[in-house]
Amino acid sequence: MRKFFLVLLLILLSLVGCDKLNLAQQRAEHLAQPGKDITIAVAWPMNSAKTSLLNGIELARTEINSSGGVLGGKNITLLVKDDEASLSKGRLVAQEIANNIDVAAVIGHLNSYITEPASQIYEQAGLLMITPGASGQKMFEDGGKLIFRSLPGNREQARQIGDYAVSQGYKRIAIYYIKNEYGIDLANFFEQRANELGINVVDRRSYNMNADNHAAIFKDWALFLKMDAIFLIGSLPESGQILREARAAGITVPIFGGHGMDSADLIKLGGKSAEGTVVFSLFNIVDPRPEVQSFVERYQKRFGVEPDSSAAAGYDTLKLVAHAIDVAHSEVPAKTAEAMRATKNWSGVTGMYTFNEKGDLVGKRLAKAEVNQGKFVYFEITPPRTVTTWPTAD
Repeated sequence: MRKFFLVLLLILLSLVGCDKLNLAQQRAEHLAQPGKDITIAVAWPMNSAKTSLLNGIELARTEINSSGGVLGGKNITLLVKDDEASLSKGRLVAQEIANNIDVAAVIGHLNSYITEPASQIYEQAGLLMITPGASGQKMFEDGGKLIFRSLPGNREQARQIGDYAVSQGYKRIAIYYIKNEYGIDLANFFEQRANELGINVVDRRSYNMNADNHAAIFKDWALFLKMDAIFLIGSLPESGQILREARAAGITVPIFGGHGMDSADLIKLGGKSAEGTVVFSLFNIVDPRPEVQSFVERYQKRFGVEPDSSAAAGYDTLKLVAHAIDVAHSEVPAKTAEAMRATKNWSGVTGMYTFNEKGDLVGKRLAKAEVNQGKFVYFEITPPRTVTTWPTAD
């Protein structure tokens, strides 16, 4: 009898394993059936400074459906999940989405430390994923065929940010970065680029999320470190407080930051200490292209505020997925992925989209903006235009 139950247990475990192995096939067969709407999942932290991504996605969904949908009349429906910026919660959300064979693609996640393990779950489940937020390079090292991103990776961002530093004449730069996948990755690539350009990284310090000991480091830097600028790699809300503590400690050199600081919340939280800070952005709201300005007007009419980079990224990402589905003539993820990978110079409101064989975005330029009198003022646009004034915290 004991032997019988052992054999039965082995059979049941084998069947469970087969179900997992066949999930991609089940999804493909299910999605190939006619007559259903197309479900796109969105996995994102809902209490972050970048939740406007959902507004951009919703605007895109409304426009797609009102203009006839995709594949000759199918509407797009959204399945929205909150990953709470938590690794454990993010994995649970990813598995829940992956187990739902109605889902044709997922837009997410924001954080690289969640996106990388989640991407493996989606890949195994035969589900296309495109992230508009995670810039870590590791997720493209395993050769997945269904994983994409709609923003430049850290290697490319570091190249562009390093070129900016050279253009400003900076020779000695200190790096202050958040100790997570995003921060470590971007700091490493920036230091590599700095060495190539002859920039001396005079010090490099990390901090933990929710840390409160920034002042001690900045006091040391202000007293003893000869530097031309600080490269701050952080996210919000802590970057606003970091700017306050840096200026309070006597730091007077320019500070420039990565795309994690690209939000009006930086100005609200940093107050006067944010003045002069340069941030790199995924979206240039003063881009004079008619499609960009039309998007700004439609978004403002719908939501009552001007779109930020997260809203624009969400809008572009859903439009891009819909475009790939139409080109593939199928919502089956493997076919959509083939169309996505073949995408060259697709024009969105944040710029041009071209993917390499690994699914990584190539050739896309970051925008730059400086905080000036409580506003973001964008670079390299003639004539210049500033956006809505946000109240400072002071």
